[in-house]
Amino acid sequence: MSAISTRDLTVTAPHGQRLLNKLSFDLAKGERVGLIGESGSGKSLTAAALCGLLRPPLSMTSGDLILNGISMRGAPPSLWRSHRGRNVFQIFQSPASALTPARRVGPQLEEAARIAGARARDVIPNVLDKVALPSGVARQFPYQLSGGMKQRVLIAMALILRPAVLIADEPTTGLDILTELDILTALSSAVTETGATLLFISHDLHAVQEVADRVLVMQSGEIVEDGSIKMLGQSGASAARQLTEAADRLRTKPC
Repeated sequence: MSAISTRDLTVTAPHGQRLLNKLSFDLAKGERVGLIGESGSGKSLTAAALCGLLRPPLSMTSGDLILNGISMRGAPPSLWRSHRGRNVFQIFQSPASALTPARRVGPQLEEAARIAGARARDVIPNVLDKVALPSGVARQFPYQLSGGMKQRVLIAMALILRPAVLIADEPTTGLDILTELDILTALSSAVTETGATLLFISHDLHAVQEVADRVLVMQSGEIVEDGSIKMLGQSGASAARQLTEAADRLRTKPC
């Protein structure tokens, strides 16, 4: 059984415009998959659909989403709330939006421990160490942390919750190259420890190559390629070839 599957998943705007058009793919348990595409191709919207975070007036109008064997098409908010965190967890592009600004980091990690049924005083020091954050971070507010530190707090939450599916949506955007490496290392370690299925969303092919072997390529709300990263340059989809060529040009560009 796949950890997550979509079958002709379609998301439509109020006037009938298809923003996601018949997405069909399977992510096996423990698999690490990249989702790439140019800005506006539908990557973050796909993440929102997979986490039950579509907001009106957008809606899933056809197809199905199957999470750990359970169809989530038309699922009520209460069912989604029971799945988010333990079955599917998202690391957002803007980590500050996922952390409560008026609460210190420690109580937010304690809430994750409560959901996971774990002893907070046992797990919190452990997970902070694993994501290379000092214990003092627990006493700070999110605004006192850098973007990279906030991302690592979210990865620490994932380590506590041990979700079946972990979705990382552009987690390294706007970070310097050293911090980006720290985030990718922490993310990869978290996936290895928890056994989670990883969907890593990015427009940066080099970042995807650090954590995934298989890649889905999006263009205009559709999946136009599904295969090995190494084979993207020979893809029949122009979007896949263009992304590969652009990444290669940036890699060889002189400083």
